[in-house]
Parts: sequence; structure tokens; C-alpha cells
Amino acid sequence: MPEVKTLDDRRKLNHYTFWPGFILLIAGITLGLTYQEGLAGILNTAKEWIHFNFGWLEVSLGIIIVMFTIGIAFSPIGDIRLGGKDAKPEFTFWQWFALSLCGCIGIGILFWAMGEPIFHMMQPPLSLHITPGSKDAGVFAIAQTTLHWTIAQYCFYTICGVAIALVGFNRQYPLSVAAGMYAIFPEKWRPVVAPTVHAICLFSLCCAIATSMGAGLMQIGSGTGHIFDYTPGQWTWAAAAAIIIPIYVLSSYSGLKKGMRILSSGTTQAFFFFMALILFMGPTLFILGIGVESFGYFANNFFRNSTLLNTMQINDKWPMQWLVPYMEIFFIFAPLLGHFLARMGKGRTIRQFILVNTIPPTIFCHFWIATFGGTAVFFQWSGLVDVWSGIHEFGMESMVYILLSQFPFSKILMGIFVVTIVFSFATMTDSLVATLAIISTKGVRASEEPPKKLKIIWGIVTGLIAYVLCICGGIEPVRGLISLAGFPMMLFTFAMCISLVKEGIYLLDKPDWLDNKTKSN
Repeated sequence: MPEVKTLDDRRKLNHYTFWPGFILLIAGITLGLTYQEGLAGILNTAKEWIHFNFGWLEVSLGIIIVMFTIGIAFSPIGDIRLGGKDAKPEFTFWQWFALSLCGCIGIGILFWAMGEPIFHMMQPPLSLHITPGSKDAGVFAIAQTTLHWTIAQYCFYTICGVAIALVGFNRQYPLSVAAGMYAIFPEKWRPVVAPTVHAICLFSLCCAIATSMGAGLMQIGSGTGHIFDYTPGQWTWAAAAAIIIPIYVLSSYSGLKKGMRILSSGTTQAFFFFMALILFMGPTLFILGIGVESFGYFANNFFRNSTLLNTMQINDKWPMQWLVPYMEIFFIFAPLLGHFLARMGKGRTIRQFILVNTIPPTIFCHFWIATFGGTAVFFQWSGLVDVWSGIHEFGMESMVYILLSQFPFSKILMGIFVVTIVFSFATMTDSLVATLAIISTKGVRASEEPPKKLKIIWGIVTGLIAYVLCICGGIEPVRGLISLAGFPMMLFTFAMCISLVKEGIYLLDKPDWLDNKTKSN
């Protein structure tokens, strides 16, 4: 009975975490909708100030974390098994890969895989002296999009996942972002540090989910508009939200080992199917060629192109439009998606955890970007479709459908793509809603599910906020909050790296700590 009472207490709502984050979120969204121009100006000024003064820090920390993650994988800490030496994995390799891929990429790679390469091709960084629209620009475009969507962000997410999983499974701390930093704070500070960290996480993650989901709703609306030849609007977005919200709420409600596992596996299979379809129906040899060239460019110029700033070329807006904002987005998601990945780590060594969560998703995403981005580059280069003009005329959300219209059975392809978007976004949101629910509690453990009512609340709240942003045109002003929210999350990510080293050294010195602790309990 005492154990049941303790479990019930851990699952209770932490009011010191939930209400500050929730109120701050609602206040920020409300200001973004009612005071759009004024708030947009303030946020834009703040964003530019952060980019100008700390862009170098965000980019350099990004590179440091990538190298740190690789170093941890091949250090003695990499030998530690999450959950203790006798722990067994709870997921097969395929289930793990599908959960990692879909839970972390979500709508982003569907939205940007075609559009982003065209931006890089037609407006490359001035410092590289690449002729816009040339072959060199096309290869750079695919390579840079791969850099943005692969190894760096997965290293961010994975190293945070290691820090959280290590203390959650091996130290029996609550499964939380704050617990991943416990090693660098005195124990007496934890009652204050934990709710403060989690309140900031709730606010940051909800802003990121809402803006991302808003883009997804608009892309679904654009797809159905092309298929059925109508102009999408608020009713279309409402219908899309009404379909997506129940899917991810029900999936999250059923838990990681049921709904999320099934949803992610099906979505990953849809990814492979659609990628193969475009590869063989599209310019196959061009896709394969630019895929190989861009991978070589990506590997040879990884450090150079991961640190592209506008030093001595202040008029070059590219770094502040792409590289620096990407770092901020990765930092926002890192502790929270790391929290999600940590739940799948039991029974794996830290080395296995890092390698599986970084290498397979990187390989898949490069193939995906080479296929879809390569198709867009081919159309632009060959003159078959003026993709660049289409982006400016119809918006990024319409780009994929403009390109798909060039294929046989285009309406069917568009329909398949819309369905893929729905389930892809539902899969990612599922993982994040569960994370929001867990960090809203007083301390759910790694083997426990958070209260289902919290999953429902956060699922509905995030979906409704995204819809309200769409119909009020408030996505752009609120998106400025990402720069502000990304800064503290960057500090959290760095703190977790330090904490991970301290916890790893402690457990290497006491390899039987978990077994002895379990027996004593």
C-alpha cells in the first residue's frame, strides 16, 4: 500500500510546474494574436539582438555537442548499460528506429525536403561564392539541407536522452529534464530547480509544437485544395485539426508500447513507400547522382558548413535565416525529444543508444532529402518547373504539390502525401504530448506512464493553439518566441552534457550501484 500511495503521489499534477508554464504560454499566444504588429516588432528586435550577439555561441556549442556525443559513445561511459547490467531491451531494432525517426522528425522533413534546397540553390551564402542556380549551388543545396536535418539535431536529442535515461534507469530518479541536470546542483536546490526548468520547458515546447503544427495544417489544407480544386481556409484547417488531434491523443493515451509503436511503424513504412515511388517515377539517375555528390560534399565540408556565419559580410542574411535559427530550434527540442528517446533506452548500452539514434536516421534522411530535394533541384535546373517562382507565389506549403502535379497519377500521389503528413505529424506530436504530460507531474519514473488525463489536456491544448494561430495569422509573430525560448534550452542542453559526465564517472566507479540499491529496497 505505501508503494501504491507513492506512485499515486508521483503521478499528481505539479502545480509549480504546470501553471507558470501554462499561463506564460497563454499570455504569449494571446499577445501574439491581439498585439501582432507591436509584439512582432519587439520579438524581431530581440531575435536580431540574440542572433547578432550569441549566434556564434549557438553555432559553436552545436559543433561541440556533436563532437561530445561521438566522444561519449566511444569512451568508457559508452559501456554502461541503461537499467543495469541485467536489463533487457523493450523494443526491437525496427520499433526503436521507427520511434526515433518519426518521434523526432515529424512534419519538418516533409515540409522542408523540397522547399529548403531550392532556397539554398537560388540564394546560397555569399561567403561561399557559389553562382545561384548552378550545379555547385544544387549540390550545396542538398548537402546543406542534409546537414540541417540529420547528424547535428540527432546528436542534440540523443545526448540529452542519454543524460535523462542514465539517471532515470540507473539512478532511479524521476524521468525528467531536470533530473538530467541533478549532478551539477546541490540536492537542496532540486525542489526549486526542477519546477523552474520544467515550466520553461512547457512554455518552449508548446510554442514549438504550435508553430510546427500550424505549418502542418496549412500544408494539409494546400494538399486537399490541389486535389479537389478549391481554396483552403479556416474550415479546412479546422477539419485537419479535428482529424489529427484525436489520432495523436488516442495514440498517446494508449502509451508508448502500444499506440505510439504502431503509429510510428506504419508511418515509417509509408515514408519508405513514398520515397521509393518518387525515386523510380522521377528523375532516377539525377537523384542518385546528386545524392552521391552531395553526400561527399556534406562529409568533406561538415565543419566548414556547420559554422557559416556572416563575419565581415554583414549584408549576408543567409546565416541568420537558416543556420542560427536551426540551432535554436534544435536546442528547444533537444531536452524534450531527448526525454522521449530516453524512454526507449532500457537494456541498451550508451554506445548502442547513441549510434542507433544518430546513424540510421541520418542515412534515411539523406536519402529522403536527395530524393525529394533532388527532384525539386532537377525541375528548377532543367526548366521543367520554375520552383523558385512557385514558392514565392504559392508559399512553401504548396511546393510539394506543385511538383507532384508533374507526375503521372498526380492526384493519387497528393492524396498519399496528405495522409503521410497526417500520420507523420500525429506521431511526433504523440511523443511530445507524452513528454509534456510527464514533466507536468511530480516525478513519474522511467517505467511508468503519466496520467492519461494530462495527455488529453496537452493534446487538445496544443492542437487548438495551432489552429487559432492559423486562422489569426499569428504564426510569424509567435515564431519570434523561438529565439527567446531557445536560449535557456541551449543552457539546459549544455548543463545535461556536464551532468552526464559526472553521473557516468560515478557509475563507472560503482558499477553495482543499481543492483545493491534494488536489493536494499
